[in-house]
Amino acid sequence: MHQSLVFSLLPFVLSGAAFAAPSPTSFDTECAKLANSLALPDYPGFKVNFAKFVSGGTELNLTADGVDASCLQYPRGPIPVDLCRVSLMVPTSSKGSRIFMEAWLPKDWNGRFLAVGNGNTNGCVQYADLSFGTQNKFATIGTDNGHNGTSAASFYNAPDVLEDFVYRALYTGTVVGKDVVKQFYKESHRKSYYTGCSAGGRLGWKAVQDFPEQFDGVVTGAPVINWNGQGSLQARAFKLLARDDPTAPTYITSEQFALLHEEVLRQCDHLDGATDGIVDDTLACRLDYKPILCSNNSTSPGCLSSVQADAIRKLYAPWIVNGTMLHPGVIYNGAEQDLQFVVYAPGAEVAIEEWFQYVISGNLNWTWHQFTDADALASYEANVFNIQTWEGDLSAFRDRGSKVLHWHGQADPAITVSVSDQYYEHVGKTMNATSEELDEFYRYFRAGGVSHCGGGPGPFFLGFTYGLDASADPEDNMLSRIVAWVEDGQAPETIRGTKFVNDDPTQGVAYRRKQCKHPKVNHYFGTGNGTDEEGWRCVEREASA
Repeated sequence: MHQSLVFSLLPFVLSGAAFAAPSPTSFDTECAKLANSLALPDYPGFKVNFAKFVSGGTELNLTADGVDASCLQYPRGPIPVDLCRVSLMVPTSSKGSRIFMEAWLPKDWNGRFLAVGNGNTNGCVQYADLSFGTQNKFATIGTDNGHNGTSAASFYNAPDVLEDFVYRALYTGTVVGKDVVKQFYKESHRKSYYTGCSAGGRLGWKAVQDFPEQFDGVVTGAPVINWNGQGSLQARAFKLLARDDPTAPTYITSEQFALLHEEVLRQCDHLDGATDGIVDDTLACRLDYKPILCSNNSTSPGCLSSVQADAIRKLYAPWIVNGTMLHPGVIYNGAEQDLQFVVYAPGAEVAIEEWFQYVISGNLNWTWHQFTDADALASYEANVFNIQTWEGDLSAFRDRGSKVLHWHGQADPAITVSVSDQYYEHVGKTMNATSEELDEFYRYFRAGGVSHCGGGPGPFFLGFTYGLDASADPEDNMLSRIVAWVEDGQAPETIRGTKFVNDDPTQGVAYRRKQCKHPKVNHYFGTGNGTDEEGWRCVEREASA
């Protein structure tokens, strides 16, 4: 499921005039002064852990900086440019909750502010995203979401820490970060942006829904909205497909996942006009299981028993309990072989078990084996601090002129694209708005062949974090794209992904492909195997048949 990210420093900049940073001779000195001069009267008890100049190319020593060992697994590149690195502790309540945050202030600043998100339930600053922002000349901040490390144990009997995780860490970090920027550069930012993927994508939607005044532009990828349903769905998948019992009748072997994957491609790959190993219109894929069912209900690695097929069908169907739709179901996407890692990979159960142990049930011995529909409803109804992130009225965000670019990889096995589809429809219905009316401020792109926040068989270099950027051109770079939309009125009709040879930018471009703005779909009218960029067109779904 996971392809290695290539962290090559691509020397590019976003358009925009340079702003009045401290002079080169004083930049180091002014940075160091922040340790004593920073004033945050609304946050008594804050602490500057350090404020230091760091030259471009420097490798981070996060262990020495006190970062939890569990956070060291996340990718990061070297410091991309000369900058002032500021580390802060900021209290968020009178009960001991706090956030740790970093502000990276580039010497060559474009006058813009960027906040970045996190992933899963972790409390890990995303250094790759900080690098991405600052190499593009943004003053960039990230937080630990109110707890240090990947474990959710910090939430146990600690509602203030949980509140930080759900939304307050981002809000506080953004407000404080803007103040740090103003005090350091001696002027305010001119525009404010956010980018995040997965749980960071959820935080982007949280900002749009709950504090729309903070950002002029938001890029939200593969968001874990419908948080409660998504977590419960994974526990349900463990049980449906017998996660830890290879002898169970519903256990699916690697060979059978490969069989399912190949059958999905056989039936659905060509529907987009190109037979290239990518299903570009997953909504058109309706799988007929008959060709891969075992005869006489036998069992074999080369087919699926009717019991196995029924278990998979349940996972792919809408999940409704007592009249409440908890999840729209997984979608046939041409990446079925990756679903096995979501279900069977070692450690896949940790995050969902910790959520139910420390947040929902309070039973520290709870495991996924105990999961029932009642647990799913309990999580859905608890909806701690509205973590569901499912508000459909975005009029406050729209009315201030802000823009949101929402994207989701169609080959995502972890957070299925069907949730984003459902949310887009929910917003339209809530606001009584057509797609054309939503286009004014909200545009949604389904990226064919892209896995969870990158990777996958398709062109997944989309330009939303460090190492997944092909160029600074708004066509190839989502951060550039949202800036062009907010500041120049250049609303995107497509976003473009790049596929490098062997997924390595140093080996050159294999092909590029534009991804369409929903509800239009990508269809190939060219020749060959779909690598001709100009052969793809965005069409109405009926016209693609």
